[in-house]
Amino acid sequence: MKLNLPSVNEIAQRSLNTTKRFPFAIFSALAATISAICFSEIEFSNTKDYYWLSDMIFVSVLGVSFFTGIQTFSESLKWDNIKNIIAKGTGLLMLVGYYFLPEGYLTEGANEVFYRYFVLFLISHLFVAFAPFIKNPDVNEFWGYNKTLFLNFLISALYSAVLFFGLSIALLSIDNLLGFDVKDQRFMQLWIFLVGVFNTFFFLARVPKMGEFEPSVTEYPKALKVFVQYVLIPIVTIYILILYSYLVKIIVQWELPTGWVAKLVLSFSIAGIFSLLLLHPIKDEAKNNWIRLYSKLYYIGLVPLVVLLFVSIGTRISEYGVTINRFYVATLAVWLAGIVIYFIVSKSKNIKVIPISLALIGLGITFGPLSAFSVSERSQQGRITEILDSNNMLSENGTVITDSTKVPLINKKEFFSLVRYLVHNHGIESMQPFFNEDIENIVRGNSSKIDVYKITNAMGIDRAERGQNDDALGEYFSFISRKDEQYEIKGYDYLLSSVYMGSNPVDQKGEFKISYNQLEDRIIILDEGSQKSISVEIEPVVNSLTSKFKNTDRVSAEVSSSLMKLEGENEDFKVKLILENLSGYRSDTLWVKHLKTHIFIKLK
Repeated sequence: MKLNLPSVNEIAQRSLNTTKRFPFAIFSALAATISAICFSEIEFSNTKDYYWLSDMIFVSVLGVSFFTGIQTFSESLKWDNIKNIIAKGTGLLMLVGYYFLPEGYLTEGANEVFYRYFVLFLISHLFVAFAPFIKNPDVNEFWGYNKTLFLNFLISALYSAVLFFGLSIALLSIDNLLGFDVKDQRFMQLWIFLVGVFNTFFFLARVPKMGEFEPSVTEYPKALKVFVQYVLIPIVTIYILILYSYLVKIIVQWELPTGWVAKLVLSFSIAGIFSLLLLHPIKDEAKNNWIRLYSKLYYIGLVPLVVLLFVSIGTRISEYGVTINRFYVATLAVWLAGIVIYFIVSKSKNIKVIPISLALIGLGITFGPLSAFSVSERSQQGRITEILDSNNMLSENGTVITDSTKVPLINKKEFFSLVRYLVHNHGIESMQPFFNEDIENIVRGNSSKIDVYKITNAMGIDRAERGQNDDALGEYFSFISRKDEQYEIKGYDYLLSSVYMGSNPVDQKGEFKISYNQLEDRIIILDEGSQKSISVEIEPVVNSLTSKFKNTDRVSAEVSSSLMKLEGENEDFKVKLILENLSGYRSDTLWVKHLKTHIFIKLK
């Protein structure tokens, strides 16, 4: 077989043609690559000052798929250059507007900002899948087009991985053999360049135009049929049967389903639909009648599971209100029900309905008063209002009346959880309706974790998360040793790294058993071979740290390792402990909740 390798001129011409066809997508890829390379040069401790740059990466990545979809859509409608430029210009304005949204930086804001980006990222890729076929009724061509895109993605990813592997070895060789100092971030930057530039060019160069399909594009791969028929479908069927068994168990025991079942129903229902999509082009062949029969029975069989899904997510929402994740699950449940009904009732069974409907629903739940974020915020605010109102802590205008004695202890943990959810997922502004004072004045200058405590304290509800032992536990402390400091190991025989004592106050490191005596506040190191031991008291370092950082107010203070050092010596051992992490409660008594340490041991 003759292997035809492209010439340099052919490669240059193909790159030029790709750039002319997808200029905005290429520009987005270059912007994302340059921004990512620049961001990789920034020290981790200073990245918070460069959120604008990380946002540029996220928005530019979104632009690659978005502008690819716009280009193939305009090609399918045979738009002239003016319409094409107007469409891409409008898309550019949309991305710029998204970058400058008033909700703050994508990588710094509340969790809902990331959730919104994730949905938009999914929508932009779905758009690439169906953009050329919005007015093209040929379903088989639609399937072949997406098969080509998928194979191109795999091939470009493979080429990028091989190039990275080869060039990384070259860099290592230059570093080790020729004496050049190749910094670690150069490997990351190499990967960024290959993914952002090479992978994008390679993929876009192979995106087919409408009407230019080769016969091989719509040929069905035999390996794919074997994989779907003998691997994917049997696995999906097994899990569907397991879910049916669980459904029978629910009916027999008459108990509500667990929240976990919703994820299973969605996961394997969608996997089954995907399996049938993969078999779509050959379903009408006489030898594949089983595909049509299986497809019909599959969608009918999903009906009881969709009912189970609605019951499961409905139970969670009725008990705990709407959250972003529950809204997504409920929305997918509605979408899945619609898809099931469509493929049972419809005669055409157009597979384009799947990505188009999913993209439209995703767009609908991302912005506006009926978005996942607005509905979730109102739901959880409503739960807080119910707790405050039931304890006579709301004024006539709906703001809080601070009096912690009116809140039953059983509601404190729930209340703190609600406040934390709103702050972390919707920002501190979501708590503004409960205050007359500007909430920024309450939490200014503090991190999101402190915001929660500051807000609950301002509402007169202190230490809400501790439950019934609230007053007995005392003041909380948490200290972390700086990880960039070097530890001196000279003079010791053993180093036990990252010994952890949390819920189970015992850890085993080789022949040494390390335990924590809660009553005496001592770390005990036992050599199981000789049965010799040494104990080190921990209270002195706790007293020293809490005295030095009296106003930590639950902050995880990062301190020098010299302040986290314990030493002990007896006739058998000399030991030194460098605490990595230390947290607990301090009052008249000490309760160490979490402890992680390095232990240096010298045998005598």
